[in-house]
Amino acid sequence: MARSTPEVRPISSPSTVSCRFLPEDRAVEAEVGTTILDAAHANDIPVETVCAGKGTCGTCRVLVRDAEVPEPTPHDKRRLAIAQLAGGWRLACQHPVDAGAVYSHPLGIRAVRVVESAGLGRISLDPNIQKIYVKPSPPSLHDPRADWSLVQDELAAAAGDLDPTRDALSRLGAIGEEISQGVTVVIAGNRVISVERGDTTGVAYGLAFDIGTTTVVGALMDLTTGQEVAVASDINGQHIYGGDVISRMSATMRGPEFVERLHRAILDTVRGITTRCLEAADVRPDRVYEATFVGNTVMTHLLLGIDPSRISYSPFAPTTVDPVSLRASELDLPVLPSAWVWVAPAVASYVGGDIVGVMLSTNLGRRRGTTLVIDVGTNGEIVLAHQRRLFATAAPAGPAFEGAEITRGMRAAPGAIERVRITSNSVGVDVIGGGEPEGICGSGLVDAVAELLRVGAVLPSGRLLSGDEMEKALPGLADRVRPDDTGGEFVLTGDPASPEESIALHAQDIRRLQLAKGSIRCGTNVLLREAGLQPSDLDRVLLAGAFGAYIDPAQALAIGLLPPVPEEAVEAIGNAAGHGARMCLLSLTSRVRATDLPGHVHYVELSAVPDFQDQFGDAMGFPASDQAASND
Repeated sequence: MARSTPEVRPISSPSTVSCRFLPEDRAVEAEVGTTILDAAHANDIPVETVCAGKGTCGTCRVLVRDAEVPEPTPHDKRRLAIAQLAGGWRLACQHPVDAGAVYSHPLGIRAVRVVESAGLGRISLDPNIQKIYVKPSPPSLHDPRADWSLVQDELAAAAGDLDPTRDALSRLGAIGEEISQGVTVVIAGNRVISVERGDTTGVAYGLAFDIGTTTVVGALMDLTTGQEVAVASDINGQHIYGGDVISRMSATMRGPEFVERLHRAILDTVRGITTRCLEAADVRPDRVYEATFVGNTVMTHLLLGIDPSRISYSPFAPTTVDPVSLRASELDLPVLPSAWVWVAPAVASYVGGDIVGVMLSTNLGRRRGTTLVIDVGTNGEIVLAHQRRLFATAAPAGPAFEGAEITRGMRAAPGAIERVRITSNSVGVDVIGGGEPEGICGSGLVDAVAELLRVGAVLPSGRLLSGDEMEKALPGLADRVRPDDTGGEFVLTGDPASPEESIALHAQDIRRLQLAKGSIRCGTNVLLREAGLQPSDLDRVLLAGAFGAYIDPAQALAIGLLPPVPEEAVEAIGNAAGHGARMCLLSLTSRVRATDLPGHVHYVELSAVPDFQDQFGDAMGFPASDQAASND
């Protein structure tokens, strides 16, 4: 039975209509002609989208109630199942709001898997924050100097001449004449950012953030021991504006208010993670004295409230690639207002501070041998280190590796197929959390295609065998092939005779994986050529990020995502960008090196490579397996 909802009547103005969104149960007023998606986003209702409202991803589905269900558009028909269309589901980006309508939307997936850095070495403890305990002489009629002058006299020998912030002076004023009982001065660089009663030199904390396009991870670190005391993560709140940086920059082109919306969205995510870390560790907000951030160039621009839209078109010029320092109060972070915030520098428009963090944590440019580092994500970033030379590029892979824009794709969360095994007559899957499968994530997508290539069900061109071809080559799998207008689909799990009760990999999904892996591989090939190297010259290939941690190296090699190297040369290093952010928080020496690193990187803009299209076309093909060759 349909859920009863309060009656919603159109308001009197002919230029606006009222509707309601569930499960928030919130009334929304919007101008006539505004899409359901835009109306939701304007009111901070998290109707999710990956493609920023272009109709290509199918994630912004809503159930239309209490109003006439609009006729489906071609995008609706392409992205929604027949049963969903018949039940009243439509894409929110494709239809205007209707007076009195109630729109139900599924809540976005909040659970994410956090991958910590692995084998990246220890961090030398040399923080920017210092705490010095002093016991000034009390003021008197014979020496009526200011409190700060008395404190500064005590500091002179240990720290030299320092400038206090307004917040530090305010806190000193609250202590008043009790300063003679002892106070602790908190110093960030050459600034005094706080003054505390008594000896608190053993209590100091900082936050290190990795601002990912999809996931944001924050770690609360003890600055006196270098230990992590709490870590938390969340989906980047900007995800409702698109699944990749291009979509989000497209959103900012709609006006300054959209820059502010995306700025507010990432700050809300950061604040939420900060609060959770403080509560988990039972740490007072005013005991957090510094925060460091790494992220791609678009993410750091939006974190700072800077319009990044110029990065999206030639000549792809950002506002800044330099490190940025500011106070926590400028971002309204729930920590000490005068705490120092440091945002890592970028290399170029599409090679950001997150890769600077990766280079720092993997010691690129200083380690022996030839190393290739790939951070596989919506914006694949690639760095090649050879004989102390560094080469970098960015490959726009799109969100396929995140499970987005895949017919039954989803993030790596409970219910996602993450492993696939195919024989000549059976298919087995592993599901995150061990329950019933709900979709397929990026590692499962790579597994599925690699397995289909291995048994010969998919050809090196990327074409899925038809039912008749499968009947001849692999009769035990023939009943899993279903024809459709995209080139067919292969059923991974569920009843092949029931489309509604099965999860299938479509030919168009294989194509999207080809485009994504082709982009990464093309970037790798271009860097190798720039350095005058062959894949055989590589000593190691490091996979950074969450996707790199969960992908099977053998399967990544099988689909040609990685250059042909021995499997043992491939190593997953986890959240190396986050490790770099921690290094910059805990070690001033590391921060100086992070500032210096971008100047030593030779950046290659793929779109400026003369034969880019040829390189990309060559990289899209899959390596031929013996079985595929016999079926071709």
